[in-house]
Amino acid sequence: MMFDRRRWLQTAVGSSLLFLAQPARSERKQLTAAKERSLRLYTLETGHQIDRGGPIVATKDNRVLWFTIDPEAPYLSPHIWASTRLLIHESRDLCKSWESPRVVAHGTPNYSVLSHVAFQLRGGDLVHMYVRFGGYDHIGHDPEKSSNPVFIQRSSDGGLTWGEGALLPTGERYISDVLSMTQISTGRVIYPFGYLTREKGQFKVSVLYSDDEARSWKRSSSVLGVGGTGFESGATEPSVVELPDGRLWMLIRAQTGFLWESFSSDGGTTWNPSRESRLPCSNAPGTALSLSSGKVVVVWNNHVDSAYARQSLVVAQTEDGSTFTGFREIDHIDFPEDPGERAAHVTYPFLAEAPEGSILVSYNAGFWLRHNRAKLARIDPDWIRPRREAEDFRSGRSGWCTTNPGLARTAAIERYAAPEDDAPGASLEIEQPDNSRKPCGITRNLPLAAECEMIITLSVPRPDAYLLWHDSLLAPGQIAEACLRVRFSKEGNVFLAAGTPTRTNADRKGLTYSYLAYPILKEQRYPQTIALGRRFQVKLRLSAAASKVWFRINDGPEVSLSIPPILALCHFGIAVAEGGLLRLRRYESVPSS
Repeated sequence: MMFDRRRWLQTAVGSSLLFLAQPARSERKQLTAAKERSLRLYTLETGHQIDRGGPIVATKDNRVLWFTIDPEAPYLSPHIWASTRLLIHESRDLCKSWESPRVVAHGTPNYSVLSHVAFQLRGGDLVHMYVRFGGYDHIGHDPEKSSNPVFIQRSSDGGLTWGEGALLPTGERYISDVLSMTQISTGRVIYPFGYLTREKGQFKVSVLYSDDEARSWKRSSSVLGVGGTGFESGATEPSVVELPDGRLWMLIRAQTGFLWESFSSDGGTTWNPSRESRLPCSNAPGTALSLSSGKVVVVWNNHVDSAYARQSLVVAQTEDGSTFTGFREIDHIDFPEDPGERAAHVTYPFLAEAPEGSILVSYNAGFWLRHNRAKLARIDPDWIRPRREAEDFRSGRSGWCTTNPGLARTAAIERYAAPEDDAPGASLEIEQPDNSRKPCGITRNLPLAAECEMIITLSVPRPDAYLLWHDSLLAPGQIAEACLRVRFSKEGNVFLAAGTPTRTNADRKGLTYSYLAYPILKEQRYPQTIALGRRFQVKLRLSAAASKVWFRINDGPEVSLSIPPILALCHFGIAVAEGGLLRLRRYESVPSS
């Protein structure tokens, strides 16, 4: 499909939105692009209401190949299975433009097709893994009545032509989505997979490995589980990378509010029993990639408060699978006003490293069954490293997650106010609507804060008002829960609180799902008050390692507070209730040296 010369490209630059007219190029698809030095976002427009982004691979000759599925049909009617296609979009200018796509596989009346993995082997050949979906037994969850086998096809000419798909010898009938494979330092190829068992819809994970460039395969004797019951439960959708110390690290989708993990010290032949990792996550996949620098990046949904909470997609960096930097948000979706309405998603990331070192992330935004778009992020690795961040709204607000106000105006009223000083910028003001009885607010990602200082400049013309910090995405206005909370109340009183770790169930349609919530159970009063309507500073020093935060207002006394054991704080929110009004002038986060 060709774009008209007058079609607009939407572009997000840092904290502002620009709209640039771009001419169409002959036989090239144009993307909706978001440009910024450290993070560029693109949306692929295929003309379909529902399509799906799949794996992405950067070839040795500096091309980028992006696999997509349209129309995205494994979950739709069998009547259109024959219409499904797996496509390759090729870019020769690092994702700025794309050649007309080539079809690499078709569905049939008996199955639809879905792309899983694309990878260039060290020998030069490209391999592509995909499944043929022939149905799922939603009543008995019986793998003998379900069909989703995985096939491999190969290209020796850089992806121009592909061989016929050959069945991979997993030994299983129904394979869950796989978002990555890897070739480790010994040359061995590792393909992790989840498969449906006979245990009430529960999946388990194992590994295929090959020592001859993916031509023949052996299966690991290890089988990894995480428990679980119900549709889409258990250990599924794994991703494997090699760590700098030579161990293999596997991340596994689970239903406990965290990604699970396993390690192998013998090149993937056997694996340690699975356990919870340190990464909060809903029932959604995470994908890991080993970079040429030796670092490992992970992209996943850092959002946990429901089984399918997928409204924030973040990236982090690690060397050992235990300590992390980053937690930078790639993309998010605002919340619906009606809590009963299922929220849209940003999810299913596929990763690749571009020749010049940037990280490419293919992912999906929207609704699987209604309106989904294939998206692509291009990330400078420096963006993930520890860094200072400050915002004074001189370029407007950017990156804040909010709630669609709808007709009832239950979301916070957002506007700009005078800055209360001569410095550039403005105050971001939020107010509870007159007809709303619910707390409301906005929230945003901040760079991973484990050992750092934060300075928040604000005023509170009318209480109640709140500052909130969390280790995952916190819904706007969710004031009853946070890893750390500051409440500004009547007469200028200030109360500090830390959430109490509490395992909470949020089951859905037979799926057992639990996560670690942090309800506020008690508060500590700060020894001084604030002057309502006058600007002041909140200063925090945080040590996640010590589970402590030190708090002061302006030059008042410093008060310490114990916080729950967490990896770090990575989301910050402001909220109002009881008719409250808050003006945020500036926030700043500085990593400790």
